[in-house]
Amino acid sequence: MFENPAHRAGPCDGDHRIKVVAFGSYHSGKTSLIRCIDPDPITTEVKSGNGTTTVAFDLAIKEHRGFRLYVYGTPGQERFDVAREVVSFGLHAGVVVVDSTRGMTNFEKLILSELRKHGIPCVVAANKQDLPGASLDKVRADAGGFCEVYPVSARTGEGVGTVLDRLVDLVAR
Repeated sequence: MFENPAHRAGPCDGDHRIKVVAFGSYHSGKTSLIRCIDPDPITTEVKSGNGTTTVAFDLAIKEHRGFRLYVYGTPGQERFDVAREVVSFGLHAGVVVVDSTRGMTNFEKLILSELRKHGIPCVVAANKQDLPGASLDKVRADAGGFCEVYPVSARTGEGVGTVLDRLVDLVAR
């Protein structure tokens, strides 16, 4: 899925666009993260049994530290692997969004492993830190030390700026 990552972006190369793709399991908070980054995002949600679900992608666009970030949210169900593959084409960096009240799923661990295997800069956003039972330590243990883990709440916005800062740093270095 990650065979065609983009080149690193830098302030001196004339290309100030950074494509970030958010991955995670169903209801990990990817769409909430996108809405936190851009209050008026492009979304492809449909109603499902317990709310809504993304079926293609979400897109937030934000100016951040001299770069124009395009942050895509992907569907969390494994059956949407083709959509994830299409959205991931040419990405600069990835963020794995984890519901920290449950820890990393096998699907999230697989995505993290694939990002690392292909040398794509990535971070883990341990989401839902504002909820009872959230465990940053569990998410860090689940990530196995292979990636930086940041505590966030996509609902309140806490920690999201730090994640964006780190992604810019990883891509622009």
